[in-house]
Amino acid sequence: MKVESSQRLAAVKPYIFAKIAQKRKLVAARGVDIVDLGRGGPDQPPYGEALEELAVRAADPALYSYTPYTGSPELGQAIEDWYQRRFKAKVSAADVALLPGSKGGLSRLFLALCNPGDLVLLPDPAFPAYVAAATISQLQIHTVPLTAERGWLPELKVIRKDALRRAKLILLNYPNNPTGAMVPPEFITELLDWAEETETLVVWDNAYSFITYGDYQPLSIFSDPRGAELAIEFHTFSKAYAMAGARIAFAAGNSEAIALLRRIELYYQAGIFAPTLAAATVALNEGDEAVAMGLAEYTARRELFSAKLDELDWEHELPGGATYFWLRLPGGRDDLSFCDDLLEKHGVVLTPGSAFGEQGVGYVRASITVSQEKITEAFRRIGEFLA
Repeated sequence: MKVESSQRLAAVKPYIFAKIAQKRKLVAARGVDIVDLGRGGPDQPPYGEALEELAVRAADPALYSYTPYTGSPELGQAIEDWYQRRFKAKVSAADVALLPGSKGGLSRLFLALCNPGDLVLLPDPAFPAYVAAATISQLQIHTVPLTAERGWLPELKVIRKDALRRAKLILLNYPNNPTGAMVPPEFITELLDWAEETETLVVWDNAYSFITYGDYQPLSIFSDPRGAELAIEFHTFSKAYAMAGARIAFAAGNSEAIALLRRIELYYQAGIFAPTLAAATVALNEGDEAVAMGLAEYTARRELFSAKLDELDWEHELPGGATYFWLRLPGGRDDLSFCDDLLEKHGVVLTPGSAFGEQGVGYVRASITVSQEKITEAFRRIGEFLA
């Protein structure tokens, strides 16, 4: 029996990280020791008390039944308190949707808010899952270029008027993947002014909210009270809290949009595992110090990475946030062949910039989610490759 792909799935480009993982597996099978600077997931352990809470609750047979779609009252209260403590922002648990990971939640938000043929504004470069989710939802995509000249920030005023008239939403992500760019607080004001004027919903993917460096401070779209009406903000426990495998996240904001996201989630999930809810509650209530310790390690790696780039005379910008260096390749080299050859010949994984959009051509993304020892070893090999 022949089984064919749907048109919507066939329209999606092969997922770059799956392709890299397959090539990595083939090279490793030859006995090559791989240093993976392409991975986005954290390598640090979760907050200890949250891990202990998960282990204790997981041993309770009574907690293996379905859970409410709204999660637990304890986690709802923890989210409210966390927003107030960390961002001085007021968020009601009634306007929160719990999600088994923000990647899937963002995808289903498109399905909940948009009809086939609707237009959405997506940044370029951007996390490839954004474009894939919009494509599967059969949406039209109008790209908003992010450029080095503007510090990888969107120029909202130049978005075409015909696109603005049709746009259902704009999706932005800061601290930014893949560029590591941050936004100044005044950009939040500018963005919400624009959203109010154009009546465009802002979807703010805040996955890396607490991974910021130097003078940059974590920001929420709700730092401006208008955000509660004009935006939806996604947070995940995967990055700063290092709970990627637990698959838990949440979205908050505009009450009507959150209600629709909650509604569609009813058909895609059956609640989040109770021990995971308990662990997430502990992480939010007690994990601030652990987040700071994780950031200290990322900061040390950032400095080491920059020093190693300097040794190679590789011009670069320090990331203001997230866990990535966004590097223009020297000599105008092709990013796809560069990454392929580096992995094949020296066992070092980088992600080609073109995987993130047209604005990424000629760049590579390098992650600092590996130890300082592995960073040093990676650069020894990269130096040999460039020699």
